[in-house]
Amino acid sequence: MDLKRIVILSYEEIIERIRARYSRANKSEISRLQTIYNIVTSSTQSVEELSDVLRGLHSFYWKLIEIEFNRSNVEEALRCVTRARRLSKKFWEKYRYLILASTSRESRKVLREGRGRILSLYKRCRRHLLLLKNLIVYLQRLPSINPEEPILIVAGPPNVGKSTFVRSISTGKPEIANYPFTTKHITVGHRDYGRFKLQVIDTPGLLDRPVEEMNIIERRAIAALGELKGIILFLIDPSDQSHMDINRQFRIIENIVEVLADKPLFIGINKVDIASKERIEEALMKAEELKAKGIALNIYKLSALNREDASNVVDDIVSKCKL
Repeated sequence: MDLKRIVILSYEEIIERIRARYSRANKSEISRLQTIYNIVTSSTQSVEELSDVLRGLHSFYWKLIEIEFNRSNVEEALRCVTRARRLSKKFWEKYRYLILASTSRESRKVLREGRGRILSLYKRCRRHLLLLKNLIVYLQRLPSINPEEPILIVAGPPNVGKSTFVRSISTGKPEIANYPFTTKHITVGHRDYGRFKLQVIDTPGLLDRPVEEMNIIERRAIAALGELKGIILFLIDPSDQSHMDINRQFRIIENIVEVLADKPLFIGINKVDIASKERIEEALMKAEELKAKGIALNIYKLSALNREDASNVVDDIVSKCKL
């Protein structure tokens, strides 16, 4: 998405542009009205460009938009500005003709009326312009993901080592801290395999609850798991550092099975360098049950802090999925 060039102005910013140029416009009424029409048209052209981008947007990005913005509000905002652009052209053509057909004294009154009608169109779209301005800023901050290229989605409960794993095996630099929900947004790194680059996605942590009850942060992870055609590595933390017991961690997988829609799922038992043998064995037993049901394809023991461990896991996943 080439979004950096798209700038949406608020109604107040459009008015400021008009004030800055209106005083310097030719003294004729036609020239002043044309100045207003030119500014409102050029200032909202980017809304048409945004509309084109949204029409071709991948469902993953639309899911993220719907988490932050109401889709119907976005569509209403686009309609409002598109209508204003269409009607302002009609008003410009109408009042230009009326000015030309008026006496000098009458033309000033016609100008005021034409100017007021054109500006009122955009004033009615004031909140819509602000919404679209916020939307484009939001889209510009989203990571660039190519849905047609190989993707590894790293998922799991909060604080199980997802970000550490992504840092260990890719160019991604997600924030790492020893508290839950450090990762609040989707972040992306890349791992070069020569003939292709694997996109490695770090997702926010998931809690043990139904998908429909998940909060905004969790729903960002669900957007990636549900909409991107990728491979999933679900990390489990069997150590005493975990904020969730092993049973609840595995229950998350059962909660999101329908979201995964048969995507290849691998389970990584992380933090084996600090977890007790008993808890590692408990996690392995739970993982084997999912493998026996055909939900998980393979199970790995690893420490995400160990780059060799993490690299071996991702390389084996790539090999098994024949990427």
